[in-house]
Amino acid sequence: MAGYGNGAKQNSVEIMAPLPLQTKTLFALLAVGTIAIQGMAAACSGPGLGPGELLGSDPRPAQPEPRPGNWEVATVENLVPRPVSRRILRTVAAEVDSPISDLRIAAAEAATWDGCMGIYAPDQLCTMIAISGLRLVVTDGDQSWVYHARQDGREMVQNPTAISRNGLIPDFIPPVMAEPEAEPEAHIFRSVESGSLTGAQSETVLLTDGRLLRKENGKVVSERQLSAEQVAAFEQVLEDQRFPNLNRLRYITSAAFADYPTVQLSAMQYETTYIDLAIDDAPPALQAVVQAWSELTAEAQ
Repeated sequence: MAGYGNGAKQNSVEIMAPLPLQTKTLFALLAVGTIAIQGMAAACSGPGLGPGELLGSDPRPAQPEPRPGNWEVATVENLVPRPVSRRILRTVAAEVDSPISDLRIAAAEAATWDGCMGIYAPDQLCTMIAISGLRLVVTDGDQSWVYHARQDGREMVQNPTAISRNGLIPDFIPPVMAEPEAEPEAHIFRSVESGSLTGAQSETVLLTDGRLLRKENGKVVSERQLSAEQVAAFEQVLEDQRFPNLNRLRYITSAAFADYPTVQLSAMQYETTYIDLAIDDAPPALQAVVQAWSELTAEAQ
C-alpha cells in the first residue's frame, strides 16, 4: 500500500508540467477568496434570535438582544448617537405634547424587532423580519414612556402598556449572563419577593395544573388547588393587560437599594420587577396584574 502511494506520487510529478505564472496567481487569489468567504460565513452563523425574539406568526413580541459582557458599558451615549437622540426627542415631544427641552433619554438598549416593532397585541400576527433597533425610556421627569425604534430613530412606536408617572422612571432588568436555574415544574405565573434586610425570599407559583404553591426560602409551606375557572380568569387578565409588553422593565426607586424588598413577576419567559412603595405610579397594566394576582392568592388561602 505504501509503495503504491509513493509510486503514484512520483508518476504524477513526472507527467505534470510546471504551472504557468498566471495560473499560480489565479490559484492564490481563489484561495484568498475562499478563506474570506469562509470567514464571513462563520461570522453570519453566530447565535440567532433568542426565545423572546421569535418572528412571523408567533404572537410574542420580539425582544431586546442580550449583550453579554457589555451591559455596564452600553450607556445611552454609546448606543444613541447625538443626531439620532435629537431625532427621537423631537418625535416624542410632538407625540406627548411636551417641550423637547424637558425630555431626555433615561435608558436605552439594543434590540431586534419584528414587523410589529416588538409591541404585543392579542391575536396579532407579525411579519417575518428582523429590524435592528433600540428600546428606549424617555422621560420629562414626571411621566416616562417606553419606545421601540429603528436604529436610526426614523421609525418608532410607543409601548402604551409601559407608561409610568410621578417621577417613577423605569430601566431595564440586566440580561442574565449565566444559565437560569431550571424550574422543577412548569408554571403559568410566579411572584418572588426578595431583597429585605433579613435576606428572606418569599415565592408564590401558579403551576400549569392549577396548583398554587407558597414557598419560603425555597421550601413549600402551603399548597392549594385552584379551579380551572380561576386559572382561566387570571390568564385572561394577563392577556388583557398585555403583560409581555412589560418584559424586562424594572419599576423601582432608590428604596430598593436600601434593603427594601422588590417583587419580580414572571409569566413564561416574560418578567418585570417593581417595588410596592411605588406601585401607584407604575403602569396601570402592572397595577391590574398585581391586583388580580393578590386577589387570586387571597382566595386560595
